[in-house]
This record gives sequence, structure tokens and C-alpha cells, in this order.
Amino acid sequence: MEQCESDHSTEGSIHVLVVDPNSARGDRLADSLERQGAIEGYGSVSVSEAIDRLAWPDIDCLVVRHGTEGFDAVEAADAIREKHPCLPIVLFTTVADSTIAEQAVGTAVDEFVDGTDGDAMARLAATVEDAALDSSAQKGLTTPPLDENPTPNVDSGAVEELLAEGIDAGRLSQLLHKSRLFDTIMESIPVHLYIKDADARHLYVGTGYFEEPLEEFIGNTDPEIGLFAGRQALRAHREDSHVIESGEPILNKVEYLPMIDQWNLTSKVPWHGPDGEVVGLIGVTRDISARKERQEEVKRQNERLERFSKMVSHDLRNPLQLATMRLELARRADDPTPHLDDIDEALQRMDSLIEDVLALARQGKQVVSPEPVELDGILRTAWSSVDAPGATFVIDSPPGVVLGDKGRLRQLVANVFRNAIEHGGPSVTVTVGQLPDDTGFYIEDDGPGFPNPNNADLFEVGYTTSETGTGLGLSIVAEIADAHGWTVRVGTRDEGGARLEFADVERPSGRCDTEADKN
Repeated sequence: MEQCESDHSTEGSIHVLVVDPNSARGDRLADSLERQGAIEGYGSVSVSEAIDRLAWPDIDCLVVRHGTEGFDAVEAADAIREKHPCLPIVLFTTVADSTIAEQAVGTAVDEFVDGTDGDAMARLAATVEDAALDSSAQKGLTTPPLDENPTPNVDSGAVEELLAEGIDAGRLSQLLHKSRLFDTIMESIPVHLYIKDADARHLYVGTGYFEEPLEEFIGNTDPEIGLFAGRQALRAHREDSHVIESGEPILNKVEYLPMIDQWNLTSKVPWHGPDGEVVGLIGVTRDISARKERQEEVKRQNERLERFSKMVSHDLRNPLQLATMRLELARRADDPTPHLDDIDEALQRMDSLIEDVLALARQGKQVVSPEPVELDGILRTAWSSVDAPGATFVIDSPPGVVLGDKGRLRQLVANVFRNAIEHGGPSVTVTVGQLPDDTGFYIEDDGPGFPNPNNADLFEVGYTTSETGTGLGLSIVAEIADAHGWTVRVGTRDEGGARLEFADVERPSGRCDTEADKN
């Protein structure tokens, strides 16, 4: 297996990623490594998550932990090496297995550490350091002397043959056509195309991707170009050398450039000369930031949907089971009234949950055609539908006109009101007012308030502190506010109670004051 030099700089810590399907155990191993010296450890659960994490250029060494049933550590190392051929991989085990060392021979595993006896962490840390800090990295990156006028390798024999044939016009026309086609591709394709020589120096760089001149590329390796970050450039250079020396391509590798917040998809293949020898490489890098963002959004939505479906199925099953049980008892009872009351309560809870589920499902990330909406009227209309005759509603300072979707805003304030009554009781007082500098508005109540206003789970689907709450009300509020581009802040009323602030609220330009404002 072709080995690559480490791209670790002697300045700072060695960054180690631990792959262990048991996330808690992986985190403990990372922490134990950190206590051994200048090592910064990170835990990872799965191979796919490790590959995603390795898109960042900071990891110097990988530790794959063997010993979990159903997890093949050697297979995991091979899968990661396929995407990251120049990353040192250390196999670590704390279970007695006489065959694992033999299994690792000839695979992607560079080093093996048996942790079944004493002082395992110290030996693992030393192995990691040795793997990450090889002699070439300690001396710094060395490259061959730079030619003043670098040129691609030219097949002189082909030129002599062409001259000997009397410079065939058809052949010259074909070569000219290919040359112009090559120039057109390099000038127009909107991706980063590049060709490098046997020393990984740029010979040609496509200009269709970059808006600025590319003088600093030609004749230089990645670490010699100021455009690239240090670690990223060093890793890219090691991978270039790997492709050129081994003749093995690197295909569809996902990379992240923190300095410019950009995700790339890179492929590099060896460039073979007329005699079949590798004389350089051909590479293409595409900006996939938008696609990556969509993938992450889909991933978050799927995770949210899974939590959501589990919560809904659980919350629907409980009242359904209660109703079924009470119905059976009612059939046997002389007076079914108490059981019927319980059935009615269970059905009402199911109805509330279904209503909230449908409301949450209707919410989207974008507000369609926002228009000027008199929020004062929305608030009063929503309050008039509240089933709490003992509760009080006060507009302290009218929030006025905002840009938004009338139907969704009505849903937002209705859920805030219902949440206030649910937790503050039937005699709660709800107050609405403007935030300073006309940046938005607040809704507060004099109930018990949020147990922990700093709790990040307050707006999560299913979070509730009430036995009768669905756990969806504030989730709906957050979804609607986010769709409008508003910021929601959770706080505590000065006199005690819950307070929600809606900031970054957009107002119509040249808006007219409402009647309440004029008074």
C-alpha cells in the first residue's frame, strides 16, 4: 500500500478522530488521549460520520476502535482510506482477540495498538504522534527547485516524427483543432480544472471558474499558493503525490474549506505519458456548498420527522388506549357517565394533538407574498377565540403594522395565547407590547414562567411541562417566526412570568400608523 507523508504542522496539537460505534466510549477514548499530551481528540459514531468529519482539513490521525459486536474495524479503516488515502490510521483494541492483528496486515491500517494490558493510553498516544509526525513533516514541506519557465512534458519523438513526415497539413489541422478545443474547455467550464506535472506543480488551470488572474498558480504546488489555507494545502499536496506515485485516483472526495466556508467535491486521476508512465495528474474540483446545504437540511428534517413521528404516535396511543379501556368499562357499568366523561376528555386531547400536527405540517420555511398586516387586529381576533373567560388580555403598546402572512400570524399568536393559558391557568393576564426602537413586539403573561428560559429544547417538537400539553404549540410558533425571518427570544417578565420577544420584524416601508398608534 502506498504510504503518504503526514501533513501535520509541529505547531499546535495533533488532532485525532476516534471512530467507535459506541459514541460515549469513543468520547471517553478521545478525552483519555487528550490527557496524554499535545493531542486534541474528537469522537465519532459511524464510518459515514467520520468521512463527513474528515472533510475538514484539521484531522492528523484516525483511531479506529475494535471490539464492538457487529462492527468490523478493519473494514471501517478500508472504507475511510478509500476516501482519504493519506490519513494515518491506527487500530486500537481493548478486547482479547488474537486474530485482529493478523486481519489488519495488508489493509488500510498503518499501526496496531493492543490495549489489553497496562499503560495502553500512553502507548496509543505515542503511536498516534509517530504516525502523525513523520520526519518529513518535522523538517517541513520540501519541494524540488522551481523552474523559471515551467513547461509541460513534450513528446519530442512525436514532434520529430511529424517533421520527418513533412508536417502533414491534415495532422496539423487536427492538432490545432484539439488545441483550440482544450483552450475552450479550460476557459469556459465553470469548475476548477487543473493539470499538474510530476512534482505536483500547476501546468494548466481553467479560467472559467476563477474571476481573478491565475498567475500565482502556474509553476507552483498548492502550499506555495497563498489562496489556500495551510493545512488544506499540505493535505492536497500529499494527495497529489500519492496519485502521481501510486497511479491510483482519488475520486469524489468531499472537502471543506473553513476560511471561505465552502464545500468542494474533488477528483484527481493520474496523467499518463506516451510510454504509459505517470507524468502528472488531472484534477477537477466543484463547489457543492449549495448541494451540501440541501443535504444537511434534508438530514435535519428526517431526524426531526423521526422524533416527531415517535412523539405523535406515543401521544395518540395514550388517549386512544384510555378511551378504549373506558369504553369497555362503560359498557359494563350501570352508570356509564364517569367513563364517558373520561372518553370525551381523551378524544378532546386527540383532537387537539391532530389539530397541532396539521398546523405544524402546513408551516413552511418561506412566507408566500408577505403583505402589510395590522398585528393589533390579529391579536384581538385570536384572543376572542380563546376559551378562558377569566383570563385578561392587555395591549400595552400597539405593535402596529408588520409584513407577514395573515393566516400564519393568526396561528402564531393563537398558540402563544393557548400556551399561556395552559401553563398560567384560566385567570392568567396576557400583555402585548412593542420592543424598543420598533424592532418587534413581545407577548408575556403573569403565570409561573418558563422553568429554564435558556433551555434550547423549548421550541423542539414534543417539549412540554404540562400534562395536557401536546408539545407542539411553541414548535409551531418557532416555525412561523422562522418563516418570516424573525428572531424569537425567550425570557422572564419583570414581575415574574413567561415572556416571548419577536425581533427583526420587518415593517412596510412608509407604513401608515394604525388607529391605535394615532391615539
